[in-house]
Amino acid sequence: MVRAGPDVALVVVCVAVASACASHASVDPQAAADRLRDRTGATARTSADQTPGIPAGVALDDGVTQEEAVALALWNSADFQVSLSELGFARADLLEAGLLTNPILSLLFPVGPKQFEATLKWPIEVLWQRPRRVAAARLAADAAAERLVQAGLDLVLSVKVAYADLALAGDRGRIADEAAALLLRIAELTQSRLAAGDISELEGRAAAVDAARARQDARRARHDVVIARERLRALVGFALDGPAFDIAAESSPTTDCGPAASRLREAIVSRPDVRAAEIGVEAAAARLGWERSRVLTLTAVLDANGEGKEGFEMGPGIDVGLPIFNINQAGRARAGAELHRASAAYAAVQQRAAAELREASAQFEQARESKSAWRDTIVTPLRQNVVGAERSFAGGDASYLFVLENSRRLIEAQVREREIDADVQRARARIERAMGRACGTAEAARSRQEQTRGH
Repeated sequence: MVRAGPDVALVVVCVAVASACASHASVDPQAAADRLRDRTGATARTSADQTPGIPAGVALDDGVTQEEAVALALWNSADFQVSLSELGFARADLLEAGLLTNPILSLLFPVGPKQFEATLKWPIEVLWQRPRRVAAARLAADAAAERLVQAGLDLVLSVKVAYADLALAGDRGRIADEAAALLLRIAELTQSRLAAGDISELEGRAAAVDAARARQDARRARHDVVIARERLRALVGFALDGPAFDIAAESSPTTDCGPAASRLREAIVSRPDVRAAEIGVEAAAARLGWERSRVLTLTAVLDANGEGKEGFEMGPGIDVGLPIFNINQAGRARAGAELHRASAAYAAVQQRAAAELREASAQFEQARESKSAWRDTIVTPLRQNVVGAERSFAGGDASYLFVLENSRRLIEAQVREREIDADVQRARARIERAMGRACGTAEAARSRQEQTRGH
């Protein structure tokens, strides 16, 4: 043994402390919430409180707008809080990756002629394995944060579709009530004409059946409103408890989402699930580097004797695991397979993003063109027919039954027009989800960033 002075022990301690104190990043839920706000315009709640509440800027008494429904969902949705909790596991994994292995102290007590011995062992391969391990864990945490943002976007899509469904159900109910009242008047006039002998009994029964069917449709439409409202309440976190609310009567959003080519480029570059898959490839590559670094195991040894030839003695040494049989073949093979899978998943999510955006864009254009064509070629002429029929009736040239028949056709056309308008809103919501942001939020996010820099 070689006598070691206090300087040697001091160096060992300093190396261990410096390694243990190496900083590692943490995953901040608020940072993910801020990114989601830049994409949606709404703030997500990151606290552990699960009590349903109303975020700032949302008022229920004047009717909930689509933007307010999104804000309520991001604030109260339990499903989103489940996704948010994944960041806690990512933080724990990152913390674990940065921890150092505890040194092992072995003591051999003197019995008889045996002298007292102490051995301190510490695996020093951690000094070059730990940075790779931490890098892989940090990338995995970044991917988890991006998946959280994507989960928020998926929730926003569900809320907007449910909002459009509720608005459509309400309009259908109103129009169904009008149609039921109208067909009832037609049935009454038909019965009068039947009593006068102007029509056959078959025509009279047909009118009565139409009126009864219209009443059933009106009842069903009222139930559809309740079902659609409960679906929206569940998405905004009010399924078990929470105040009642109605949606506001608002027009369709008019903010332009940009040309199709730019939307596709944006989806491929900045969509959170695409970015998460890209980070997944980087994390898999980092894990492969870490597994390769685990081929050699090296342990620093500090041995001390209580009574050597010159009294107390202490000397360093090393334990080396010879890489002869086990060179971490399984770990490296598994990491290589993970890298291959991550690369394939990245290509798959890019293809899926492009397909979703193209499909949503095609649906949007189809619905918008159908809405314009239906309004110009069907609804507008039917309105003119109703006006003309009322004038003919006022002049004594047509019966009131003729007026009701034209009104019935107009009501049916208005139902279809409202359905097409809901198709436009759903397709627009799918475009926003496919792009990874709400239309118009890019400009708002840049404005907030400029204001932040100004302050």
